[in-house]
Amino acid sequence: MRHEAGLAAGGALVGLLFCFYASFPARIALIAVAAVLFVAGLFALSGKLCRAVSTALLFLLIFSIYGTVWFYMRVDRLTALSGETVTVSGIVTDCSDSDTAEVTISGNIGGIRGKVIVYLNGANISSGDRVSFEATVSELTDSASFNAKSYYYPKGIFVRCSQAGSVTVTKATGIYKLYGEIRGFREQLTTTFCSYVGLDEGQLLSSMLCGTSDSLDSGVKSSLNRSGIGHLLAVSGLHVSIIAALVAFLLKLLRVPKAVTFAISEAIMALFVVFSGMRISAVRAFIMMTIFLLASIVRREYDAESSLGVTILIMLIASPYSVADGSFLLSIAGVFGICIVEPAVSKAFGVKGKLGRTAMSAVCVYLCVMPVSVFVFDEISLVSIITNIVLTPFCTVALVLSLIFAACGVPAALSPLIEIAGVIARWVIRICEWISDLGFTYIPIKYAAVPIIVIALTAAVVLVLIATKSVRKATFSALGAFAVTVAVVFCMNFYDMNATHLKIISDGDGYLLVVTQGGKCIAIDSDGSYSTDFGYFLREEGLTAVDAVAILENGTANYSKYLSASVTPNMILFDTSASTHSNSDTELHKLTDGTILSLGDAEIELSGGCAFVNIGDKSVVITESETPQDGYYIYISDGVCVTNLFGEIMVARDGTEITLSDR
Repeated sequence: MRHEAGLAAGGALVGLLFCFYASFPARIALIAVAAVLFVAGLFALSGKLCRAVSTALLFLLIFSIYGTVWFYMRVDRLTALSGETVTVSGIVTDCSDSDTAEVTISGNIGGIRGKVIVYLNGANISSGDRVSFEATVSELTDSASFNAKSYYYPKGIFVRCSQAGSVTVTKATGIYKLYGEIRGFREQLTTTFCSYVGLDEGQLLSSMLCGTSDSLDSGVKSSLNRSGIGHLLAVSGLHVSIIAALVAFLLKLLRVPKAVTFAISEAIMALFVVFSGMRISAVRAFIMMTIFLLASIVRREYDAESSLGVTILIMLIASPYSVADGSFLLSIAGVFGICIVEPAVSKAFGVKGKLGRTAMSAVCVYLCVMPVSVFVFDEISLVSIITNIVLTPFCTVALVLSLIFAACGVPAALSPLIEIAGVIARWVIRICEWISDLGFTYIPIKYAAVPIIVIALTAAVVLVLIATKSVRKATFSALGAFAVTVAVVFCMNFYDMNATHLKIISDGDGYLLVVTQGGKCIAIDSDGSYSTDFGYFLREEGLTAVDAVAILENGTANYSKYLSASVTPNMILFDTSASTHSNSDTELHKLTDGTILSLGDAEIELSGGCAFVNIGDKSVVITESETPQDGYYIYISDGVCVTNLFGEIMVARDGTEITLSDR
């Protein structure tokens, strides 16, 4: 049963991943090929090999069909409503604010079951309420800096609504009222924590406990990710395991029967999953913990591989698009590394003792998670193994203290608990910021070739394991694959060090120009509205220094948003009188016509509302004027970049990228 469950889950994962990233004809082709291979395998193979291959192919076939049908019934039918005005009714599952709220609703959308996001202003809405309204449906669209489909699709949201009218709200009652109160308490915790321990520390503790990482300062979040412990911000199996262990310990002291302990544990874990925002990693841990508790009741040996396989199948049946959720894949990879890979590797190398097993666990998890990380994150930490061994235990202590404080209703009498947790959080932040400032502790994943290389090397490691059946050789192969990946990325970064790149981001109203060379950059924001896009770009490119940000219009109102970027600019220039007061080390200057900024051997001149980028004998003009400049230019209008570069006209929507020079 153990291997069958794992093989079935693997086949299901492959089938659904292919379905959701391939065209309809490609899905049909996969179904046909899987069916042929399944039948051929039954006749051509025998014994254990036949059983293994047949199981994987059968579930690949089943879930390919299931994914294709489900995609049509949900995604295609909902997106087909784009442009239509329909009636929407359902339960508010998430609400950003009680007055001007971005609301997530689960219910009926024009006669189709699904989820939708919509802004409902002044409706006094909270989670758990039932709402009904008429609105226009629109399909989710990606921009140059935000992949809306990748973000919302795994959450089961495929469309958004706008121009909502005739809104009716029925306040939550019964179980929905409890749901709303739990979510409301969750939203208040950040403020409570911050009042006791400070802003950054409170937000970090709240993020670890509740999964509210969106409120965490981008600089702190970047430092945690670069240090390799960013996974603590995603409510994971660690949280659920801690809760289950605490409940089991207390009930055991009271000599409560196993069946009653199971029921109480399930209820408390379910409440925590709701409290955590239904994070997919928490749901995964809840299902696995349920299987573990059931095994003890029926007196069956718990098997981690079977449990993980069954959990994957349950979650994919309930929500097929979970397969595209980075948190889901990272959670699976992490559990696979801890529960399956680590015991096998420790046995193969004769590793014993708690400290040795802990170190080996960190290594195995890192190697298993990295192939997924290159698709989910913009950077790979090179010190993750060390930081997880050293810092994670302290973070666990802070998490437990925060959990006890919150579970008791945040009473002032227990404030020393949260204050101790705050001290731990403060030192964790400082250590991570120090690690992040070192620069060599992480590498950016900004090259399209890197994921392809990682996939190829991962496949090679699997083939080594299958061919040799040696865990030791497979382990050495995995370490070698990691070393090759790091070497390739370092070589790419070194080769690209002296190249000057122009990156244009435009959403239809203005633009952001980022000129990069090495690890530094200069940004030109046409109207000050692109600070969020700039923060995304910094993380994506792994930039370590921002020489200057120039805001061409309305700078006074928007310059402060750049001060909260993960890398604070050395200087900000804007078009009105610059204030001499600032809470940061960033210099503030008045932008004048003819201002020249330098980056390496590149010069950016700001004149007449245009940006002239010059390097050597090459020059490019970035303009929003109706008549493009002579020579090389990038003309930006309504989110479309018309580029005349080296005699070739190119048109790109939502931005473009150009290499002006290289080594």
